[in-house]
Amino acid sequence: MCPSSAVIRPQGSMKKRRKASQVKGMPPRRNWRERLRESQVPLVVCGLALVVYARSLFCGFIRDDIPQIVHNPQVQSWQYVPQILTLQLWNHIPGFQAHFYRPLFSLWMLVVDTLGGLEPWFWHLSSVLLHVACTYLVYLLGKRLLGSEVGTGVAAALFAVHPIHVEAVTWVSASNEILFSLLTLGAVLILLSPSDRGGLWPIVLSALLYSAGLFAKETGAALIILLIALAWMRLTNLEGSWSKRLALAAGPYVAGTVTYLIIRGWVLHGMGVEQGERGWREVIFSSPSIMLFYLEKLIAPLALSGAYVNPIHSSPTLAFWLPILAIFLLAVLLTWLAFRVNLIFGFSAALILLPLLPALALIRVYPGGDIAHDRYLYLPSVGLCLLVGWMAGQLVKAPRNLRTITVSILAILLVTFSVLTFAQQRFYDNDIVYSQREIDVDPANGFPYAMLGNVYMDQGKTDLGLKNYRIASQLAPNDPRISLFLARGLFGLQQYPEAEAILNRLLLKTGLDANMQTSIRLSLANVEIGLGNLDLAQQLLQQVEQADPNFPELHWGLGVLYHKQGRIQLAEAEFEKEYRLTGDQEAQRQSAVLTMQMLQAPPSNGSRY
Repeated sequence: MCPSSAVIRPQGSMKKRRKASQVKGMPPRRNWRERLRESQVPLVVCGLALVVYARSLFCGFIRDDIPQIVHNPQVQSWQYVPQILTLQLWNHIPGFQAHFYRPLFSLWMLVVDTLGGLEPWFWHLSSVLLHVACTYLVYLLGKRLLGSEVGTGVAAALFAVHPIHVEAVTWVSASNEILFSLLTLGAVLILLSPSDRGGLWPIVLSALLYSAGLFAKETGAALIILLIALAWMRLTNLEGSWSKRLALAAGPYVAGTVTYLIIRGWVLHGMGVEQGERGWREVIFSSPSIMLFYLEKLIAPLALSGAYVNPIHSSPTLAFWLPILAIFLLAVLLTWLAFRVNLIFGFSAALILLPLLPALALIRVYPGGDIAHDRYLYLPSVGLCLLVGWMAGQLVKAPRNLRTITVSILAILLVTFSVLTFAQQRFYDNDIVYSQREIDVDPANGFPYAMLGNVYMDQGKTDLGLKNYRIASQLAPNDPRISLFLARGLFGLQQYPEAEAILNRLLLKTGLDANMQTSIRLSLANVEIGLGNLDLAQQLLQQVEQADPNFPELHWGLGVLYHKQGRIQLAEAEFEKEYRLTGDQEAQRQSAVLTMQMLQAPPSNGSRY
């Protein structure tokens, strides 16, 4: 036997033994039947989400869908990607002051439009599929945290059919809630993967998903506390000082947040909350009652609507102290349960409360009747569903009688929620039923009456529009937006003296932001043109032009004014400018008509006009 052959055989046997040991350490391969059996629960809960939201496919575009999707060229062509990345969300509307920078959301809308055009059913399908994907992530989250297949299935099924999700899923303009929730839950799941896999890379990947979520919706920043805590726990076995561990756990998330804030500040020239309807004092003293309102809607999702009227407080009354006491006691209870019973209580509490904190800033930004919305509870509902799933997992171990009662209650809850969710979607068919639902839920809310007035005015039903404006004005006499809507309605019916009186009163009102003051002056200028006060109208239009030369409808007003003055050439130029800025087809038509008039006119006597 040659020496070489004596060497080769032991190497071959060593390879075989190594391969055998590797195979021995690996889980046995499963056939397709076993894999299908394991996939039954996620398939059922995802299918449940798909079936329950099938009604959404028959809904149309409502409210923000029209300017944000239908009339937004930037989500209908890839040539606008640079604008999407470098400008605020509503930059396609000249003069519109937005508080949002959400380029990933705009890119998502661009993808949906590329695939389905402006077919409402396709847009609704895209939102439903996002919800199905999010339901699957909730299932995976339950599988990692609950330790019970029953509890995991209950948590995911409850999330799939919870009525509080209807606004986020059925209103396509709110799909950013699901988009950022998907990315955030993905970031959490990566941190909950086995800690012996990937070293520090899971934390980096989790931070990248979290940072991407910020570009879909900025409120995801509140989850940084939970993510850093999970990253810290993941690094338990890391050698070195606590400061090194903290730097490794927090560094990637802080870097992502700072990067987003720098870009946001550059795009918005600030953080977006520098100006608003109210001061920070009202935000502080109104937040506890609105937070409690959110928790009540999350637990008992009844009488759901597109908007609600929430009381605003400017001093520490009982309406401040009682809710803050209730929230404090709830936080203490969940913290105690987290340490004494299971960490799922602390995790769920963070998931419920943290995403709601940024939503409280809307108290400063938005007027009454447009502050609290169901869609802000999409991600917080995951925390509640996990808690219910954990309790279900514990109760299935109870005696048979209690187990039977538990199963019966859960079945009734899921069926009830499914019916409520399916029925709630009908209120998203069109703007009229949507606004009417808001009115039915709270007849004292003036905001939906004003929105309903806008719908009727757009449809040419000026009498119905004015009627709703008057009701809105009676319910909210101090709301400048509603007063402005009423004045425009009166203008449409040529009731110029009343419109003039309302607008003059608005100009005397203090605390209005620059954009609102400009809108009032422009509306008043149009009224003065209707009254024949052309000199006063020209002064007002010049003030608007000084404030913002690209303000929507400014050049339309100037075109009408110059036409009334017989300055046809200037009028034609203003109508053409209005068309270039806003895409107003009527302005283009007026420009073409005046051009034809000038071409057909006899030679002038040398006058410029």
